[in-house]
Amino acid sequence: MRSAIKTALAVIVVAAALVYYFHFQGQRASDFSLKNWDGRVVTMNDLRGSIVALTFSYSNCSARCPVVTVRLSSLDALMKAPEDVVYLHVSIDPEMDTPESMKKYFGLYKLDAVKDRRWLFVSGGRDELSKLWNFYGIKIEKVEEKALPEGYYLDYTPKLLIIDKKGMIRHEADFFFTDEDIVRKIGEIA
Repeated sequence: MRSAIKTALAVIVVAAALVYYFHFQGQRASDFSLKNWDGRVVTMNDLRGSIVALTFSYSNCSARCPVVTVRLSSLDALMKAPEDVVYLHVSIDPEMDTPESMKKYFGLYKLDAVKDRRWLFVSGGRDELSKLWNFYGIKIEKVEEKALPEGYYLDYTPKLLIIDKKGMIRHEADFFFTDEDIVRKIGEIA
């Protein structure tokens, strides 16, 4: 009897994990109207025709965000900088993510977002951003940390979404994705 219960619980856990993992696949990406670091308004509709690697970030991030940005940059180099792939960072700290700080963020990782317009970092009003965070299941918690220059860090849901040229979500991953998996997914929809 206990064995049957353990097996049933294991099946439920695996099923729940699969539902979570494939939650967004096949859905249309949420539209938005946000400003890029250069002041240009960007919408998801504007990005149709491009493959979008969407992640959530903030310009003062000193742990998780830099790792993902460096990995995305490495992926881009591995794929030989395909013109039809856009890297979209959506702000989770709109009060602090200024145009200057967002541009500087890319510079820290040797990304020239002025020359390479495929690197976007968008922000806007908290209401507009909250719609995106809620749609994609991004939870954000501000944690006070006096040792950091900003005095805080943001603990948030790590997520990378790959969106096809028609605006459909084709892949979802946490930040423990493999380069091979993302390159394969992008190659499948290119």
